[in-house]
Amino acid sequence: MPTPQTQAHTTPRNAWRKQLNLGLCVLIGLIQTPFYGSPFAPRGARTIRQWHGKVCRALAVEVQTQGEARPGVLYICNHISWLDIPVLGSQLPGVRFLAKSEVRAWPFIGWLATRAGSLFIQRGQAQDTVQHIATALTQGQSVLIFPEGTTTNGLSLRRFHPRLLQAAHEANAAIQPIALRYLDAHGTPNPRAAYIDDDSFIDTLQHIVQENCLHAELHFLPVIHPEAIPRSQLASLAHARISEALPHILPAVPAVNADKP
Repeated sequence: MPTPQTQAHTTPRNAWRKQLNLGLCVLIGLIQTPFYGSPFAPRGARTIRQWHGKVCRALAVEVQTQGEARPGVLYICNHISWLDIPVLGSQLPGVRFLAKSEVRAWPFIGWLATRAGSLFIQRGQAQDTVQHIATALTQGQSVLIFPEGTTTNGLSLRRFHPRLLQAAHEANAAIQPIALRYLDAHGTPNPRAAYIDDDSFIDTLQHIVQENCLHAELHFLPVIHPEAIPRSQLASLAHARISEALPHILPAVPAVNADKP
């Protein structure tokens, strides 16, 4: 009888099948991008959401949700992996993600991110980024940011940087925190999807495809209305709500210092 540890991992044949399926998804995405029009029009948003769902299915990642996502808000989510993007994108039609400016130049991925309406961050130009986010929110679009500014293994929660939350103030837009975690078949937190430390994209991909069962769980939490609340306190409040939604994997970690900008 196989041990629980061996049951947790799939066969090499299945792992290769997942990688092949992912490659086909990327190819399909590249073919579709010139034809679906604006990523914010209903057809474009639907196509992008469906593509993200196909990526999750290709990698055998089952996405489960609790709560309801609100449209036209600033989403705030904890960050674990590049896998977060298709997981969230499969549930949030028309959402705009933030990406580092260098991602635009990546082969294939940069084109897909651009056509999906991603907002690209220039180092040292945070105020410009705030304005771009505020403009998108004012136009009724949804934007998602990862306020930790980096990834974790999903077993802890880092400080939330409050600067980009200024966009919600300027656009008079609500903020909706989202708590994300990855679980194995037994409901135990699974850190193997994490894209951390010196791991490359390929390293993380190998960890993901070797998993026999990987669940992504999203908690859409109550919205926060930012009127008259300083952005540092907004960061603290969002941090607290996400931490409370993940009590089994996220120990109590001090939120952002309210004295810092």
